[in-house]
Amino acid sequence: MGRLRVTFVLAAVAAALMAAQSATGMLFIDLYRDDGFALDAWRVNDPVTLFVAVPLAFASLVLAWGGSRRALLVLLGTMQYALYNYAFYLFGAELNVHFLLYVAAFVASGLALIAGLVALDVLAIGRALSPRLPVRPLAVYMIFWAAVLGVAWVAQALAFAITGQEPELGAEAFRLIAALDLSLVVTPVAIGAAWLWVRRAWGYVIAVVLHVKGVVYALLIAIGSLLAGPVAQGGGDGLLGLWAVFVVGSLVSLVVLLANLRTAEG
Repeated sequence: MGRLRVTFVLAAVAAALMAAQSATGMLFIDLYRDDGFALDAWRVNDPVTLFVAVPLAFASLVLAWGGSRRALLVLLGTMQYALYNYAFYLFGAELNVHFLLYVAAFVASGLALIAGLVALDVLAIGRALSPRLPVRPLAVYMIFWAAVLGVAWVAQALAFAITGQEPELGAEAFRLIAALDLSLVVTPVAIGAAWLWVRRAWGYVIAVVLHVKGVVYALLIAIGSLLAGPVAQGGGDGLLGLWAVFVVGSLVSLVVLLANLRTAEG
Protein backbone atom coordinates (compact mmCIF):
# COMPACT_ATOMS: atom_id res chain seq x y z
CA MET A 1 0.00 0.00 0.00
CA GLY A 2 2.96 2.30 0.51
CA ARG A 3 3.60 2.30 -3.24
CA LEU A 4 0.04 3.48 -3.81
CA ARG A 5 -0.03 6.28 -1.24
CA VAL A 6 0.87 8.93 -3.82
CA THR A 7 -1.85 7.61 -6.12
CA PHE A 8 -4.46 7.84 -3.36
CA VAL A 9 -3.48 11.39 -2.39
CA LEU A 10 -3.53 12.58 -6.01
CA ALA A 11 -6.84 10.82 -6.68
CA ALA A 12 -8.40 12.42 -3.58
CA VAL A 13 -7.23 15.84 -4.76
CA ALA A 14 -8.55 15.19 -8.27
CA ALA A 15 -11.93 14.00 -6.96
CA ALA A 16 -12.25 17.06 -4.72
CA LEU A 17 -11.44 19.34 -7.64
CA MET A 18 -13.98 17.51 -9.81
CA ALA A 19 -16.63 18.04 -7.14
CA ALA A 20 -15.79 21.74 -6.74
CA GLN A 21 -15.74 22.43 -10.48
CA SER A 22 -18.91 20.57 -11.37
CA ALA A 23 -20.92 21.89 -8.40
CA THR A 24 -19.99 25.51 -9.01
CA GLY A 25 -20.47 25.06 -12.75
CA MET A 26 -24.05 23.95 -12.08
CA LEU A 27 -24.72 26.72 -9.55
CA PHE A 28 -23.21 29.52 -11.63
CA ILE A 29 -23.91 28.57 -15.24
CA ASP A 30 -23.23 32.19 -16.28
CA LEU A 31 -19.52 31.65 -15.59
CA TYR A 32 -19.36 29.82 -18.93
CA ARG A 33 -18.68 32.20 -21.81
CA ASP A 34 -19.39 29.60 -24.51
CA ASP A 35 -22.59 29.24 -26.49
CA GLY A 36 -24.29 26.65 -28.68
CA PHE A 37 -22.78 23.16 -28.76
CA ALA A 38 -20.11 23.83 -26.12
CA LEU A 39 -22.49 25.35 -23.57
CA ASP A 40 -24.93 22.46 -24.02
CA ALA A 41 -22.05 20.05 -23.39
CA TRP A 42 -21.03 21.73 -20.11
CA ARG A 43 -24.65 21.74 -18.90
CA VAL A 44 -24.79 17.96 -19.24
CA ASN A 45 -21.20 17.30 -18.26
CA ASP A 46 -21.28 18.99 -14.86
CA PRO A 47 -24.20 17.04 -13.30
CA VAL A 48 -22.95 13.69 -14.64
CA THR A 49 -19.51 14.41 -13.19
CA LEU A 50 -20.95 15.52 -9.85
CA PHE A 51 -23.55 12.80 -9.37
CA VAL A 52 -21.88 9.84 -11.09
CA ALA A 53 -18.11 10.27 -11.51
CA VAL A 54 -17.35 11.98 -8.18
CA PRO A 55 -19.21 9.45 -5.96
CA LEU A 56 -17.63 6.61 -7.93
CA ALA A 57 -14.18 8.13 -7.44
CA PHE A 58 -14.57 8.59 -3.68
CA ALA A 59 -16.19 5.17 -3.14
CA SER A 60 -13.50 3.36 -5.11
CA LEU A 61 -10.81 5.38 -3.30
CA VAL A 62 -12.09 4.26 0.10
CA LEU A 63 -12.31 0.61 -0.98
CA ALA A 64 -8.91 0.72 -2.70
CA TRP A 65 -7.37 2.18 0.46
CA GLY A 66 -8.77 -0.88 2.24
CA GLY A 67 -6.90 -3.16 -0.14
CA SER A 68 -9.39 -3.94 -2.92
CA ARG A 69 -7.68 -4.56 -6.27
CA ARG A 70 -10.98 -4.23 -8.09
CA ALA A 71 -11.64 -0.85 -6.50
CA LEU A 72 -8.12 0.31 -7.36
CA LEU A 73 -8.70 -0.43 -11.04
CA VAL A 74 -12.07 1.34 -10.91
CA LEU A 75 -10.38 4.33 -9.25
CA LEU A 76 -7.86 4.49 -12.08
CA GLY A 77 -10.79 4.38 -14.50
CA THR A 78 -12.34 7.43 -12.84
CA MET A 79 -9.01 9.20 -13.15
CA GLN A 80 -8.90 8.38 -16.87
CA TYR A 81 -12.40 9.81 -17.17
CA ALA A 82 -11.29 12.99 -15.38
CA LEU A 83 -8.16 13.35 -17.53
CA TYR A 84 -10.19 12.99 -20.74
CA ASN A 85 -13.05 15.13 -19.48
CA TYR A 86 -10.98 18.05 -18.25
CA ALA A 87 -8.96 18.08 -21.45
CA PHE A 88 -12.19 19.24 -23.09
CA TYR A 89 -12.69 22.02 -20.56
CA LEU A 90 -9.05 23.06 -20.53
CA PHE A 91 -8.54 23.19 -24.29
CA GLY A 92 -12.11 23.68 -25.49
CA ALA A 93 -13.89 26.10 -23.15
CA GLU A 94 -13.70 29.85 -23.56
CA LEU A 95 -11.48 31.39 -20.89
CA ASN A 96 -13.45 31.68 -17.64
CA VAL A 97 -12.91 31.85 -13.88
CA HIS A 98 -12.57 28.05 -13.69
CA PHE A 99 -9.42 27.98 -15.83
CA LEU A 100 -7.06 27.14 -12.96
CA LEU A 101 -9.52 24.49 -11.71
CA TYR A 102 -9.38 22.86 -15.15
CA VAL A 103 -5.59 22.87 -15.09
CA ALA A 104 -5.45 21.43 -11.57
CA ALA A 105 -8.03 18.70 -12.23
CA PHE A 106 -6.34 17.74 -15.51
CA VAL A 107 -2.88 17.54 -13.93
CA ALA A 108 -3.97 15.81 -10.69
CA SER A 109 -6.01 13.14 -12.48
CA GLY A 110 -3.29 12.53 -15.05
CA LEU A 111 -0.62 12.16 -12.37
CA ALA A 112 -2.88 9.89 -10.29
CA LEU A 113 -3.47 7.66 -13.32
CA ILE A 114 0.24 7.45 -14.16
CA ALA A 115 1.28 6.87 -10.53
CA GLY A 116 -1.35 4.18 -10.12
CA LEU A 117 -0.38 2.32 -13.26
CA VAL A 118 3.30 2.44 -12.31
CA ALA A 119 2.55 1.13 -8.80
CA LEU A 120 0.27 -1.71 -9.95
CA ASP A 121 1.43 -5.26 -9.33
CA VAL A 122 0.39 -6.35 -12.82
CA LEU A 123 1.92 -9.81 -12.46
CA ALA A 124 -0.21 -10.45 -9.37
CA ILE A 125 -3.29 -9.27 -11.25
CA GLY A 126 -2.45 -11.65 -14.08
CA ARG A 127 -2.16 -14.56 -11.65
CA ALA A 128 -5.49 -13.63 -10.07
CA LEU A 129 -7.45 -13.76 -13.33
CA SER A 130 -9.94 -16.58 -13.60
CA PRO A 131 -9.27 -19.06 -16.42
CA ARG A 132 -12.97 -18.70 -17.27
CA LEU A 133 -12.58 -15.02 -18.19
CA PRO A 134 -14.11 -14.76 -21.72
CA VAL A 135 -11.30 -12.67 -23.15
CA ARG A 136 -12.18 -12.98 -26.82
CA PRO A 137 -15.81 -11.79 -26.68
CA LEU A 138 -14.66 -8.90 -24.49
CA ALA A 139 -11.86 -8.08 -26.93
CA VAL A 140 -14.28 -8.20 -29.88
CA TYR A 141 -16.50 -5.59 -28.20
CA MET A 142 -13.46 -3.38 -27.61
CA ILE A 143 -12.44 -3.74 -31.27
CA PHE A 144 -15.97 -2.68 -32.25
CA TRP A 145 -15.73 0.33 -29.92
CA ALA A 146 -12.37 1.42 -31.31
CA ALA A 147 -13.47 0.82 -34.91
CA VAL A 148 -16.69 2.85 -34.64
CA LEU A 149 -14.95 5.89 -33.20
CA GLY A 150 -11.78 5.50 -35.25
CA VAL A 151 -13.54 5.13 -38.60
CA ALA A 152 -15.89 8.04 -37.87
CA TRP A 153 -13.09 10.49 -37.07
CA VAL A 154 -10.58 9.26 -39.66
CA ALA A 155 -13.19 9.32 -42.43
CA GLN A 156 -14.08 12.94 -41.69
CA ALA A 157 -10.41 13.92 -41.50
CA LEU A 158 -9.72 12.27 -44.85
CA ALA A 159 -12.78 13.89 -46.40
CA PHE A 160 -11.47 17.27 -45.30
CA ALA A 161 -7.97 16.51 -46.58
CA ILE A 162 -9.21 15.33 -49.97
CA THR A 163 -12.21 17.57 -50.67
CA GLY A 164 -11.83 20.43 -48.21
CA GLN A 165 -15.27 19.60 -46.80
CA GLU A 166 -15.45 20.85 -43.22
CA PRO A 167 -16.79 18.35 -40.65
CA GLU A 168 -20.38 18.86 -39.59
CA LEU A 169 -19.33 19.70 -36.02
CA GLY A 170 -17.21 22.58 -37.26
CA ALA A 171 -13.46 22.67 -37.64
CA GLU A 172 -12.51 23.61 -34.07
CA ALA A 173 -14.94 21.23 -32.33
CA PHE A 174 -13.90 18.41 -34.65
CA ARG A 175 -10.20 19.06 -34.10
CA LEU A 176 -10.55 18.89 -30.32
CA ILE A 177 -12.94 15.93 -30.05
CA ALA A 178 -11.28 13.84 -32.75
CA ALA A 179 -7.80 14.48 -31.35
CA LEU A 180 -8.78 13.42 -27.83
CA ASP A 181 -10.80 10.42 -28.99
CA LEU A 182 -8.12 9.10 -31.32
CA SER A 183 -5.33 9.53 -28.77
CA LEU A 184 -7.01 8.80 -25.41
CA VAL A 185 -9.76 6.37 -26.43
CA VAL A 186 -9.28 4.66 -29.80
CA THR A 187 -5.57 3.91 -29.41
CA PRO A 188 -5.62 2.49 -25.84
CA VAL A 189 -8.86 0.58 -26.47
CA ALA A 190 -7.34 -1.06 -29.57
CA ILE A 191 -4.12 -1.92 -27.72
CA GLY A 192 -6.09 -3.23 -24.75
CA ALA A 193 -8.23 -5.39 -27.04
CA ALA A 194 -5.15 -6.93 -28.70
CA TRP A 195 -3.50 -7.70 -25.36
CA LEU A 196 -6.71 -8.97 -23.79
CA TRP A 197 -7.21 -11.34 -26.75
CA VAL A 198 -3.96 -13.12 -25.79
CA ARG A 199 -4.71 -12.86 -22.03
CA ARG A 200 -1.96 -10.38 -21.20
CA ALA A 201 -2.47 -8.84 -17.77
CA TRP A 202 -1.94 -5.34 -19.11
CA GLY A 203 -4.80 -5.95 -21.53
CA TYR A 204 -7.04 -6.72 -18.56
CA VAL A 205 -5.93 -3.58 -16.72
CA ILE A 206 -6.47 -1.34 -19.75
CA ALA A 207 -9.87 -2.92 -20.38
CA VAL A 208 -11.12 -2.22 -16.84
CA VAL A 209 -9.80 1.34 -16.80
CA LEU A 210 -11.26 2.19 -20.20
CA HIS A 211 -14.62 0.55 -19.49
CA VAL A 212 -15.07 2.62 -16.32
CA LYS A 213 -14.45 5.74 -18.35
CA GLY A 214 -16.60 4.31 -21.15
CA VAL A 215 -19.65 3.74 -18.97
CA VAL A 216 -19.60 7.23 -17.45
CA TYR A 217 -18.79 9.12 -20.61
CA ALA A 218 -21.16 7.16 -22.84
CA LEU A 219 -23.90 7.88 -20.27
CA LEU A 220 -22.99 11.56 -20.45
CA ILE A 221 -23.17 11.59 -24.25
CA ALA A 222 -26.41 9.57 -24.25
CA ILE A 223 -28.06 12.17 -22.01
CA GLY A 224 -26.77 14.94 -24.26
CA SER A 225 -28.07 13.10 -27.31
CA LEU A 226 -31.47 12.65 -25.71
CA LEU A 227 -31.71 16.35 -24.89
CA ALA A 228 -30.46 17.57 -28.28
CA GLY A 229 -32.91 19.06 -30.73
CA PRO A 230 -36.27 20.76 -30.26
CA VAL A 231 -38.47 19.19 -27.59
CA ALA A 232 -41.43 19.46 -29.97
CA GLN A 233 -39.66 17.02 -32.28
CA GLY A 234 -38.90 14.58 -29.47
CA GLY A 235 -35.31 15.72 -29.00
CA GLY A 236 -32.38 13.51 -29.85
CA ASP A 237 -29.63 13.74 -32.45
CA GLY A 238 -30.16 10.32 -34.01
CA LEU A 239 -27.25 8.67 -32.16
CA LEU A 240 -28.92 7.83 -28.85
CA GLY A 241 -29.11 4.14 -29.78
CA LEU A 242 -25.35 3.98 -30.41
CA TRP A 243 -24.48 5.64 -27.10
CA ALA A 244 -26.90 3.31 -25.31
CA VAL A 245 -25.06 0.35 -26.85
CA PHE A 246 -21.78 1.73 -25.50
CA VAL A 247 -23.24 2.30 -22.01
CA VAL A 248 -24.60 -1.24 -21.82
CA GLY A 249 -21.63 -2.84 -23.57
CA SER A 250 -19.04 -1.22 -21.32
CA LEU A 251 -21.09 -1.82 -18.17
CA VAL A 252 -21.59 -5.52 -18.93
CA SER A 253 -17.92 -5.88 -19.91
CA LEU A 254 -16.82 -4.16 -16.70
CA VAL A 255 -18.96 -6.42 -14.52
CA VAL A 256 -17.59 -9.54 -16.25
CA LEU A 257 -14.00 -8.32 -15.97
CA LEU A 258 -14.23 -7.50 -12.26
CA ALA A 259 -16.13 -10.69 -11.44
CA ASN A 260 -13.30 -12.74 -12.92
CA LEU A 261 -10.55 -11.16 -10.83
CA ARG A 262 -9.92 -13.44 -7.87
CA THR A 263 -8.90 -11.21 -4.99
CA ALA A 264 -8.29 -11.53 -1.29
CA GLU A 265 -11.46 -9.58 -0.55
CA GLY A 266 -13.53 -11.94 -2.71
